[in-house]
Amino acid sequence: MIFRNSLPAAVSQMGPRDAEFVYNESGGHLSHMVCAYFFDTTGHPLAEMTHDDAVRWITERFGYWPLFTSRLQRVPLDLDYPYWVPADFDVDDHVHVHRAPVAGWAPVRELLGRSLGEPMDLSRPPWELHVMTGVHGIDELPGNLTLIMLKTHHGAGDGLAIRDLTNLLFSGPPKPETKRAGSGLSSLDLIGRTVVGLPGQAIRFGRGLSVTKVAAETVREAEEAGELPTYSADRLPTRFNGVLGGDITIDFLTLDGADIKAIRAAVPDVTVNDIFLTVVASALDAYLSEKGEKSASGLAAMVPRSMRQIAEWESANQLALLTVDLHTDVEDPVERLTLIRDSALRAKGRSSHPAVRRYGTRIETSPAALLRLTGLSRRLNKLDPSHKVIQNTTISNVPVSVDGNVFEGAPAVAVLGGQAPVDGDILRHFLIAARGGSLTLNVIVSQETMPDIEHYVELLRVGFTTLLQAVSDQNREVGER
Repeated sequence: MIFRNSLPAAVSQMGPRDAEFVYNESGGHLSHMVCAYFFDTTGHPLAEMTHDDAVRWITERFGYWPLFTSRLQRVPLDLDYPYWVPADFDVDDHVHVHRAPVAGWAPVRELLGRSLGEPMDLSRPPWELHVMTGVHGIDELPGNLTLIMLKTHHGAGDGLAIRDLTNLLFSGPPKPETKRAGSGLSSLDLIGRTVVGLPGQAIRFGRGLSVTKVAAETVREAEEAGELPTYSADRLPTRFNGVLGGDITIDFLTLDGADIKAIRAAVPDVTVNDIFLTVVASALDAYLSEKGEKSASGLAAMVPRSMRQIAEWESANQLALLTVDLHTDVEDPVERLTLIRDSALRAKGRSSHPAVRRYGTRIETSPAALLRLTGLSRRLNKLDPSHKVIQNTTISNVPVSVDGNVFEGAPAVAVLGGQAPVDGDILRHFLIAARGGSLTLNVIVSQETMPDIEHYVELLRVGFTTLLQAVSDQNREVGER
């Protein structure tokens, strides 16, 4: 029994890319995400849910995601990767229904900030459902609204995986869970599998070291030849690269889809993401300058990129992390946009390079114990906020949409989401689709580090307006020639 190869029914083992999020979890490095949809409840009274209604609604959809009813079972001493096993749990503990006590954004901000700042209990299924009814009086989201927020752990999937899940929850019919047999692994079976698997881990690790050593040398040669951009910790840190402290806060603005199309039409080959990065570059540079903290080395951003169409990874998380120069030393917004476009293309080219992708597979062959020690080292070696950094902030385009999503008949009108800030990366930006082709740009940050988030959001708005005006002026000049 100990030496069988197949796993019991409803049991699966985490891959190393997913397990890393578990091993890295700490007070200053929370690894969960929230995805919050707003639904227009006008004429849809069923969307005004009670706790019992919400429990019924989510339970009827457990069949869409096996981890709704699974928990992590870790291996002693973390000598092997954790397992997902069936869980005995109370759904009531995962479902929370709130009534907005006052009009406006404040109660929503408080709920989202608190959820982002509270760690998840991984001894039970890695999700929470929050419903807030009676939301109204938000300037950019008129009408009466119900907020539905799903909180999940990053070890269970990345943003694209959760996007696919929420699309099913809010567009598909009820799908109760099919009764699953099995209750996880016994202690004897767990230890036996681990012991038997240790030689295989060592062999894979050795082979992986050989492959990645060759890949690293190829990458170095390509960098020296100028074929690949070189990234190093050469940026001066800002207030947003320190140790996380205080409460988490969130705010947002909506960018008009027609204006975004106008910018793309005027500047060749730019993407929505390039525009997004340019707007953040303008606002962040202006904010730091106002504080007397303008970066002398310029700013760079960490930009997640999905690798699903490029590489075949057997994990719930399939992201590469790019470094994109924000060119904050350039004043002209259109010139900055074109430079960011070029920097983003080079970063994408680097992540697609075969040698870079082979070097990135080192995590896939890393023994569980090594990943666990790496996570422990992160916690024990406190961040030095004076050290130079590779990136100054995170900027992520989350491909979530409201189109076709409904909740008890109420149509979705907007969605916010993202991850909690972490030590060294306290300011995070997320761009998500909104109704009518518009885009929602939301900001998540430590309130202690940015006590005036409303002002920063206004700077983002100014940055977008300035870029749009610069493009318009450029078009007029071309037309007058």
